[in-house]
Amino acid sequence: MISDEEVKSLFKNTWRIHGKHYDYKKPHEAQFFRGIDSLTWENQHPDGCKRHLWVFEQFNIVPKYCFNCYKVLIEPRTVMELFKLMMVIEKMDLPNDNTRKCTVENREGVSGIYKGLIYCQSLDEGKEVLETTRQMIAEEISKDIPVSLKRGCSEYAASYPEYAQTGQDTAAMEYKDEWQKHEDRADREWVVINTQPPASPVYEPQTYTPRDALVMFTWLKYAATIGDDSYLKICWRLQPFHNVNRPSPFRPAGND
Repeated sequence: MISDEEVKSLFKNTWRIHGKHYDYKKPHEAQFFRGIDSLTWENQHPDGCKRHLWVFEQFNIVPKYCFNCYKVLIEPRTVMELFKLMMVIEKMDLPNDNTRKCTVENREGVSGIYKGLIYCQSLDEGKEVLETTRQMIAEEISKDIPVSLKRGCSEYAASYPEYAQTGQDTAAMEYKDEWQKHEDRADREWVVINTQPPASPVYEPQTYTPRDALVMFTWLKYAATIGDDSYLKICWRLQPFHNVNRPSPFRPAGND
């Protein structure tokens, strides 16, 4: 099991090295990445997921590429568990070095608070990674942390609930051929504006960068904002962010 003291020491050392880069007046990225860059996935669009989400937003269709995208979702209950999850995904040895991240939820209309995501490019791969992840989370953090398999982006499921189904008792939603004309139009009009994090050095395993340190500090301020006092086991008392409201209220672990 990863101890609270290990988390505190990790943040203290990382902040000592990289904390000078933090601008307290600016909002910061909240996503911690490891694994391969999603732009390198097989047959991926040059601008990756940004293109796919743009297609969805413009035409309310799920892009064809996204029908093979699955993700293992881990839901830490406190920021302390989020840090421990970060340490777990750092050392995960997956056959395809799957793209994976830890983050806090700040999207309007999307439930949840703390999340870890491991992206897979088929249902079979998703099932394998799910079992591996459940075992590691139970051994390193807690067997009570929810770990599940989802399909694609939450935005898609809001419009097409059947798209998100992965259970054996439900038929998987299939791509609609009439949507192809919208994708073709999108690719004629789409302007590549790639702003996704580069594969190196951000994804370099076992190496915490200045960006990683800023992400960690953002998590801690987010925890202070929503009333998750477990952050005080990691750092000093912090001022909350302004105008951060979550649709899922924070509950201390074990208070169901």
